[in-house]
Amino acid sequence: MKECLKLIKERRSITFFDPHKEVPEELIKEILEVSATAPSGYNLQPWEVIVVRDREKKKRLKEICYGQQKVEDASANIVLLANTRAGFEHVDRVLQSWEELGYIKPEARESLRLQIISGWQDPQRAFRKAVRDTALFGMTIMITARAYGLETHPMEGYDEQKLKEFLGVEEHKVIPMIIAIGYKDPTKELLPRAYRFSFEEFGKFL
Repeated sequence: MKECLKLIKERRSITFFDPHKEVPEELIKEILEVSATAPSGYNLQPWEVIVVRDREKKKRLKEICYGQQKVEDASANIVLLANTRAGFEHVDRVLQSWEELGYIKPEARESLRLQIISGWQDPQRAFRKAVRDTALFGMTIMITARAYGLETHPMEGYDEQKLKEFLGVEEHKVIPMIIAIGYKDPTKELLPRAYRFSFEEFGKFL
């Protein structure tokens, strides 16, 4: 438990990465596969990623991110995509797994399928589901990265339409964040963590 709490408390949004130290592709894949154990409604996992590692592509991505230097200095940038059609596209694979593992009986499969799909019919509701679950995946990536000794920074500062065009992302997919990942620049020092609200300021018991 102490190690888990340590990782959560150590996670910071690093703005200065070491531009000379690369994270191996296999390590990034491992972090993403571990992070894909994040929860999602009906286990539909409505997330996808595009990992931008190429130096020239990072320069273009930096322009789309309004010139943020960390985009270019980070070893990679993980672009998170939230698929608003995941309910339709993933349901059969999910239910097949559930049936094989004994979570559901074969005769219950079709009614459950219709129930799941109905929850994705409304575009606004589908948007909320996809973005919510992809954000859970994103947070898991950042904590998992710390477990591997890496640093991250989630970003929302980018032109989403230009980003979609650059990466060839379909219109029904939303980009809720980009996560820069890499090693901290050893020549820079972190300032103390900024103020965090106490429970009394953001919560209450009923």
